[in-house]
Amino acid sequence: MNWKQIFSKKGILLFASSISLCSCTDFLTRDHPTGVTDDDFWKTTDECNAALGACQYWPHGTMHYTSPYICWIHMEALTDNAYWSGNYQTEIVNFANGSATTATGGYADNIWINYYQLIRRCNRFLEHVDEAYFVDEAERERMRAEARTYRAWYHMQLLLYYGKHDGIPIVDKSLNGDEIYGSRNTVEECLNFINSELDDLIAITDDDVYPFIWDENRRGRMCRAYALVLKMDLNLQFKNYELAKQAAKAIIDEGVFELHYAANAATEKPGESYTNMFSYSGQQNKERIMFTNSGCAEVFGRNVPISLGGQGVASILKSFVDTYETADGKALEYMTKEERIKFEQNPNYRPRDPRMYATVVLPGDTIFDHHFEPFADGPDLIGKVGASRTGYFLKKYLCEEDRTHPYGGSLYFPLYRYAEVLLDYVECLVETGDWQNPDVEKYLNMIRKRAGMPNMDKSIYNSQEKVRELYRRERRVELAFEGKRYWDIRRWEIGNEVMSGPIYGAYDPRKEDFVVVEERNCSFPKYDSWPIPLTEETANPNIDQPTGW
Repeated sequence: MNWKQIFSKKGILLFASSISLCSCTDFLTRDHPTGVTDDDFWKTTDECNAALGACQYWPHGTMHYTSPYICWIHMEALTDNAYWSGNYQTEIVNFANGSATTATGGYADNIWINYYQLIRRCNRFLEHVDEAYFVDEAERERMRAEARTYRAWYHMQLLLYYGKHDGIPIVDKSLNGDEIYGSRNTVEECLNFINSELDDLIAITDDDVYPFIWDENRRGRMCRAYALVLKMDLNLQFKNYELAKQAAKAIIDEGVFELHYAANAATEKPGESYTNMFSYSGQQNKERIMFTNSGCAEVFGRNVPISLGGQGVASILKSFVDTYETADGKALEYMTKEERIKFEQNPNYRPRDPRMYATVVLPGDTIFDHHFEPFADGPDLIGKVGASRTGYFLKKYLCEEDRTHPYGGSLYFPLYRYAEVLLDYVECLVETGDWQNPDVEKYLNMIRKRAGMPNMDKSIYNSQEKVRELYRRERRVELAFEGKRYWDIRRWEIGNEVMSGPIYGAYDPRKEDFVVVEERNCSFPKYDSWPIPLTEETANPNIDQPTGW
């Protein structure tokens, strides 16, 4: 399929006419009287390909220019992992510190509007694809399965963002007239709909239509592995642990994915394989399940401070750095007060989990021949424009190859990878009371071993509560800045604990105290969901803001 086919006159007109979804005005907008009609359009495989292309959206890691602009790395600043200081997407600060209102907009409006537009495109595709001529009927069924997967994924994301306690409107057909004034379906109805859609897809046995995974040249196509990982994640977030566990186990048992080890794993330094996975040399690995090609484009320019030619938009917080264990497997909370203070003031006091050095640039570190010193005069000094606001910045995803073109790059961004499947499976076992299952220790140790960390200490982690503590800490550091912490906070119901009060940066030796960044005051369950756009609330009398808004 070439660009001329994708952006044919008919394709462009279909694209333009399919975006009306989210408000009364949008729904009632008529197509241009001389525009291409459905009777004219749905004729060929190429036209269906163009329509399916308009149904597709993959979240990115950093800022990009495709609606709805979801950036999973930057959204870590909505958590206790990071603070946002960019001069764009400023609503991140409002939603992080509890000052957002129903008029804040930004992400809160864009995701609602654009995902429902995408759902409408999927519905229109499914309603018309049978009208086209296909040489290969399997190709028609493949496209149909892809559109249904996208539609389920978009409903899932909308439910997580806007309907944690109240549900969202399910839209499984093109809406017209008064149909646009839909009310929220219950959470149970939403879960049943999405799970039913995913189950239908998972049950497809024709590998020409919906294989477990496509070959490398076609990995962007939806498949059973993607449907399973979405089902796993959806049900984990709503604590349907048995369903989540079954989906995770099905992925594990297939034996297709594995933890990534670099080619020189036998002689590598501890944690080198973890670092390699987020580099150009390691990006085609067997651990990635769903991922966005070039999803880390601009990651260098957005995340490094001005001293390295970037914007320094996301600064890492002290609470995240304190999560890393020592290299011998000791968590800071199990240290004496005096010993813990030494680590907090100097994270390098003794060797730490190698993933910390792969993820965080610490005061005094040298990166790309640049000595980072946030507490001395120079461009890195805290308080200067473009400098880190905390004395830490993100190292993960930074590659030497991107330094000469900091707002370019083609590094992939992992949406779901095998380590997450193992951690999800462990969580399901622990939370259903099966914390002594040998798989809990097995999979935690597999992940820790790859990171260069010792096995779990069973003399400490010897109860459900203690094992829960371990896998939660392991999840936070293993999946750092992959867009998972936001949902973990809500699922574990720890928001009132970790999203309220002052947030801190590194220890400032000049003041003999930690950098105070801001005071946060997020209240839950309010911040379990985002407010819907005011235009939607005004236009539709049958829908209200979610709980607390």
